[in-house]
Amino acid sequence: MATPARPAPSPIVLLIYPATLLLGSLFSAISPTAQTTGASKPQSTQPAGALAPSLAADLHLSESPANYFARKNNIFNLYFVKIGWLWTTAAFASLLLAHPAYRSFSQSQQQTRVRRSIQAFSRYALATTVWYLMTQWFFGAPIIDRSFIVTGGKCQEALKQVEKAKADSNPTIQLETLFSAAACKAAGGAWRGGHDISGHVFMLVLATAMLAFEAIGVGAFSFGWSTEGESGRERKASDPNSPRANGQDEGSDLGVKWSLRLVWGVVGLGWWMLFMTAIWFHTWLEKWSGLAVALSTVYAIYILPRKLAPWRDIVGVPGA
Repeated sequence: MATPARPAPSPIVLLIYPATLLLGSLFSAISPTAQTTGASKPQSTQPAGALAPSLAADLHLSESPANYFARKNNIFNLYFVKIGWLWTTAAFASLLLAHPAYRSFSQSQQQTRVRRSIQAFSRYALATTVWYLMTQWFFGAPIIDRSFIVTGGKCQEALKQVEKAKADSNPTIQLETLFSAAACKAAGGAWRGGHDISGHVFMLVLATAMLAFEAIGVGAFSFGWSTEGESGRERKASDPNSPRANGQDEGSDLGVKWSLRLVWGVVGLGWWMLFMTAIWFHTWLEKWSGLAVALSTVYAIYILPRKLAPWRDIVGVPGA
């Protein structure tokens, strides 16, 4: 018999993301530090109006920004955000492998746990597919780069590279320079002029929301640091998903503890870097468009299944 679903987190919790962007954008506009950094920025090549940058729009601005997190080479940006989906994958995998909701300790619940695991992996695969198409590849350049080109953006070194490509009879260089932000950067150019959807905002919102929904869905509220009191012992004794009910001592299960530490650590650091991105990088509209794409994905994977039974049968709901 399938165990009852845990109460799912309300969609209202997603308001933390627009609130974070709003707070960061306001901070960038009123902070003396942000204004000092903004004063050293070169004039933007973007047109005025809807796409006009905020005071902390784009950090090709100062060789030595006043704030450590305003540097693109800060350690958290290089080794966390730049490889953020690797951290997200590791945290998700640890939850799937370690948490009792996905591990079979009794024959009667084995089928339920297998179904949960398959559906959880389906949700992860969907989120990963969207992330990959948006930021890595979409039949060539990723969607974010294509949207930049469509809205009038270009690499400032594009013309030089096109001439070089013609001279070398190598059209691949031309196409990569025109349509890839990575190739533009490698060529020493600047990716300017169009609407550059914030990949940082998109990835950080999608990753942290996914991990939070997955962890809360299986009842993994603990951060893996505290010991539970009497109420916790009573809950575990009556909860069919609990390790104790399945013959396992949770207190000795270091795998569960370290999994929760990793999951909530990634969520916490991801939120902090989202806040830093909101302060120091991109235009206001670019940040909010990245947020919109991420929240649309989260809605389709975690909110819509609650209302649409056929879709729920495919991707499930965490913990159900």
